[in-house]
Amino acid sequence: MGTKNSRFSLVFALKMGMLLSLVSFFTHCEYLKSLTESRYRKRIGGEPASEKDIVNWKEKLALEEAEIEEMEKRIRKLVQKSNQSAALSWKIARAYMRAGSADVGVRYYEEAISESIPNAKQGGFEIHSYESALPYFEKAIQSGKLDKQLLYETAVAYANASKDMGWEVTRRSRAISLFKQLVKLDKEDTRFPFQMALIYFDSSLKDEAWNGKLSSGYEEVEIAFSLLDQILRKEPYNVPTRFAKANFLYQVGKTSLAYDEYSRIKSILEEMKEKGNIREPLEENTSYKNVLKNLNLLGAQNKSN
Repeated sequence: MGTKNSRFSLVFALKMGMLLSLVSFFTHCEYLKSLTESRYRKRIGGEPASEKDIVNWKEKLALEEAEIEEMEKRIRKLVQKSNQSAALSWKIARAYMRAGSADVGVRYYEEAISESIPNAKQGGFEIHSYESALPYFEKAIQSGKLDKQLLYETAVAYANASKDMGWEVTRRSRAISLFKQLVKLDKEDTRFPFQMALIYFDSSLKDEAWNGKLSSGYEEVEIAFSLLDQILRKEPYNVPTRFAKANFLYQVGKTSLAYDEYSRIKSILEEMKEKGNIREPLEENTSYKNVLKNLNLLGAQNKSN
């Protein structure tokens, strides 16, 4: 029983270490690409509606679910008459995502994409057929009507909606398909293969409970590792990707390789500190502290084995 509990604690610590390290790393390291303010995002303007706003709207109006749906239909009709319809749909989608309603958010992301592609429906564009949508995406992006960030958030929404349903097949497939199109649109943006790797790996874990629903697993772990390795061949100093790989290695039982990967991360962070890419003392850097913690946990476990 003790071994099982210690293994659970280590998995949890490694996962949290990876997440915390991603936040810290994006904050302190300049060489990573930050999300830039795009022309499209500037058009949205102001702060997006929050989940608190949505709750307040519902409480104040005392609406039943059926009435809420009717209200949303009316909103969409009004929005369609405006040249800001895509921006508003995007804003509503973000609000639902923040409220934890990924599947509802997906609907608005779909609308925002459709509304951003001029004459798409007349040209035979189908919102769910992302494999054939690339020409529409390219043209709309070049004209400034469509933003890659919107496509990225839509793919993330699909992935979250699928995960909430125990990695439901259709939404998972749409997320992966959209990320593949994004890779074709921009081969330099490593967010896209990175997110695909997370989907392939997490959805391949058998008997994992996601939002109370068990997943039978897709057995595509090797695809996840391949995507991470592709990123690291281009960006060997991509620490978030190395954290993900170390975490994946541990979860598939390759603790020795996981230890080696965390050791590489430790060396990279120390080198970055020497070059001035990390400003604070390493002892105060969240990524570095998590690396040391994970190395200690793995070292102790390897010795006990």
